[in-house]
Amino acid sequence: MNKKLIFISNLAWQNKNQKKIIKIIKDSKFTGIDFAPLQITNNWSNIKKKVRKYSIYLKKNKIKVNAIQGIFFKKKINVFQQEPNFTEVINHLNIIIKLCHILKCNKIIVGSTEFRNKLKLNKKSADIIFCNFLKKILPSLRVNKIFLCLETIPKQYNEKYLYNFNDVINIIMKINSKWIRINYDTSIFHYKKIDLNEFKKNIKMIKNVQISEKKFKYFINPSENNIKFINELKKNDVIKNISFEIISKKTNLDKLNLSIMNIAKLLN
Repeated sequence: MNKKLIFISNLAWQNKNQKKIIKIIKDSKFTGIDFAPLQITNNWSNIKKKVRKYSIYLKKNKIKVNAIQGIFFKKKINVFQQEPNFTEVINHLNIIIKLCHILKCNKIIVGSTEFRNKLKLNKKSADIIFCNFLKKILPSLRVNKIFLCLETIPKQYNEKYLYNFNDVINIIMKINSKWIRINYDTSIFHYKKIDLNEFKKNIKMIKNVQISEKKFKYFINPSENNIKFINELKKNDVIKNISFEIISKKTNLDKLNLSIMNIAKLLN
């Protein structure tokens, strides 16, 4: 088995529970977290200052950041209403890139359903606009050496655009840049049969992996699909980091602690 670095999304707890959760993470020998900025603050005001302060706290506790996610929380931005210059979204993404430098991570996860709601556009028109947006942000990603990771989201989670894995593959192939990659979240098989061949076939385009239970619940009884996928990852030399995504509006410390223990057990 190949040794993996294990991370968990900070969407799993509220900021007031920070000290207890950090201790659980350290005790479980997790490497660190996937970081959603608005989990430590209520808004985007002075976000660089707030994240800089938080980064000191993480460094003190030897917690690393794997990727930044949740980048459009409380931002009413729709990429398809931003053309031709995409000014607002590009400005916001440049702020996120600066947060990457502060946190010493090089991956941004894009999975917001509202951000990429194609409204009344047909698929062909939406692809043209979305690719134009990616081409606009690409120079900044390249200069800063940051990977933008696109995530497939099932229709059942209110996704209107990139709900098929092949659609994301096609977008990435059109852009043809190593800085636009895939965030492979196991929500992709929450509502259908797992396809490990699909994963292995496209692994060179995958930069980030997140594992989640249906509806992003705790890992109390991991699904059969997730167990199969984790067993595949354990044998895989390409994927070094594994993230787990739990989304909780109210922290249940007992369930979260059990989830982290279950995750650690699955990977050992």
